[in-house]
Amino acid sequence: MPTPAVTKRAAKQATKAARRTATKSVRGARKAAKAPASRTAGTRRRKRTAAPSGPARSPATALPGPWRPAGAAQGRQPAAPGKGTWHQHRYTGLAGTRSYRVYIPKGLRRTTRAPLLLALHGCTQTGLDFAAGTRFNELADTHKFIVVYPEQGATHHAQHCWNWFRAGHQLRGAGEPAILAGIVRRVAQETTRWRVDTGRIYAAGISAGGGMVLVLAAAYPELFAAVGVHSAPPYRSASGPAEALAVMQGGGSVPTPQGPLPPMIVFQGTADGTVRSANAERVVAQWLGAREAAAAGGALPAVGKGRQTRKAAARTASGRGPRPYRLTRWSVRRQVVLELWVVEGLGHAWSGGSAQGSYSDVRGPRASTRMWRFFARHTAPAPGVTAG
Repeated sequence: MPTPAVTKRAAKQATKAARRTATKSVRGARKAAKAPASRTAGTRRRKRTAAPSGPARSPATALPGPWRPAGAAQGRQPAAPGKGTWHQHRYTGLAGTRSYRVYIPKGLRRTTRAPLLLALHGCTQTGLDFAAGTRFNELADTHKFIVVYPEQGATHHAQHCWNWFRAGHQLRGAGEPAILAGIVRRVAQETTRWRVDTGRIYAAGISAGGGMVLVLAAAYPELFAAVGVHSAPPYRSASGPAEALAVMQGGGSVPTPQGPLPPMIVFQGTADGTVRSANAERVVAQWLGAREAAAAGGALPAVGKGRQTRKAAARTASGRGPRPYRLTRWSVRRQVVLELWVVEGLGHAWSGGSAQGSYSDVRGPRASTRMWRFFARHTAPAPGVTAG
């Protein structure tokens, strides 16, 4: 028989061996449990790495995408700006269908007749994006005017551009001009939720939106008391995508509209690589040419010579104050009817806008504020809201 000491040592050794075996079993079980999760996480990491970093670009693009400043959100839909209320609608007419949003400023009474601004976004933008970048709703809350934001869908253009450059969308009674005029009339004829001062209807847009504003000004001059154009090519300067690209770079010919255009304010940046700054001068030349023809026939008084002023860059601690600019004004009987703002160093972006929207330059001068000041001085002599 073994001695008691030997028996105790054997018992201790057996206990230690059992503990080592149990520990190994637990560790093995833990590894087995962790292995599938680790493989899954690794697979997910690989999938995320392989995914594209931004939205896919449509292969059917007819025009180049506008310049986007560094830091602007790509493909982000901003929250609805403003302190007022939004109404979403859909218009259908003989020329087609488009959706649109109506912004009613805070504090506007339903019985008060308010001015109306039609705001047209640029390529790859939405109405909400344009509202955020321009801050038109902030001005609307202050000055109590209604803003209408139509939407261009991808089914009508792959990049959501308004078709200012297609012959079927450049004349009265057809295509997108007829649709947009129909939207304006629909909103202006509302009497239950809001009321519109039909003598104070305006339009503003950037890039393709600005091009369509020019079409509207020529096709429906009786509908608008004044219009604003930012970084846009001249009216009917192209009849297809290829010509549009050439025109945006400063090429092509520019026709004279058949009739006078409403009072106009034009903004343009000298560093715009998408719509070259020469286009602003050509837009102004179109306006003056149409007006001179009307004045020669005795229909309207002649326009005086343009008066130019220059503003140097503001000195700020950050060095990011408003950009320098050149301003030229033309007047008729002491009332300014045409303004041209050429902003030094501004790219293809809304001057003085908000970083919350795309294609917006925060430095200024503020195009939205300047446009509204210009609009507020003009009333249509014979509003044509009910015209066809």
